[in-house]
Amino acid sequence: MDILNLGAGNRPVQPVDGGIVVNHDLMLDQARPFVTVAHDLNIIPWPWPDASFDLIVACAVLEHLRRNLAESLAECWRILRPAGILYVKLPYWKSENSYTDATHYWVFGLSIFEQFDPDTERGREYVFYGWPQWKIVQAAKLNDAKTSFAAKLQVRK
Repeated sequence: MDILNLGAGNRPVQPVDGGIVVNHDLMLDQARPFVTVAHDLNIIPWPWPDASFDLIVACAVLEHLRRNLAESLAECWRILRPAGILYVKLPYWKSENSYTDATHYWVFGLSIFEQFDPDTERGREYVFYGWPQWKIVQAAKLNDAKTSFAAKLQVRK
């Protein structure tokens, strides 16, 4: 399984089943030798070819981008292989913590991903946007502190 860990920070991802792992962040530094690719995710296209990964991990990174979520999800969709999975963690709008980080551009509600899944009512309603389509395989779930939530999406290609 080939994995891309977007915005690795201090949380590297380890290889699974002999696959490769790319731990990405905004910059390379000696304190985090596991980060092997530096790129500003506000710059599209991202530096990976189409259909490069089976799994993308995006924990506490997309809210820091000036790009909106639809643009970021489109790039994830592009670089995931068919049936690839995006594991994403985002700040929950009802949490004060979401607003106390000066680097957050966005906060999100639990149903944000529904508009990208044509199996949901919102997904059927928002089909006119023409966004790349996803299947929600694990619905958004709040963490215990109710400050953020995580979900799993599968590309539909």
